[in-house]
Amino acid sequence: MARTGIHGGQGPRQNRLIKGDNAPLDIKPDNVEQMVLLSLKTATWLDEADLASASIAVQLAKSMDEMPNRRHQLAPILIGLLSNLGLLNNRQEDTIMTPQEMLQAIAGGQTK
Repeated sequence: MARTGIHGGQGPRQNRLIKGDNAPLDIKPDNVEQMVLLSLKTATWLDEADLASASIAVQLAKSMDEMPNRRHQLAPILIGLLSNLGLLNNRQEDTIMTPQEMLQAIAGGQTK
């Protein structure tokens, strides 16, 4: 496990799992739809309430593949959807700590 640093000035992030083979991702920039589908299929925390957002994310990714000249317009929307689904930064849920929680963690020696 590796530490992932600080996010948003709200305290330490949770531990992030490290791949066993240390191989880089095979990114195909002209196939955003397949990458989004793969990410959604491996997101075990998503349920039926997330279907609409997931479906829209796939459609946006497909549009980006079909219309590369509009990627600059579609990418921010897709990024927002993926973030809301917990697919960016390897986060499955909101882990922002309140100041009180952070003080308790520091007092309890949980800063590592």
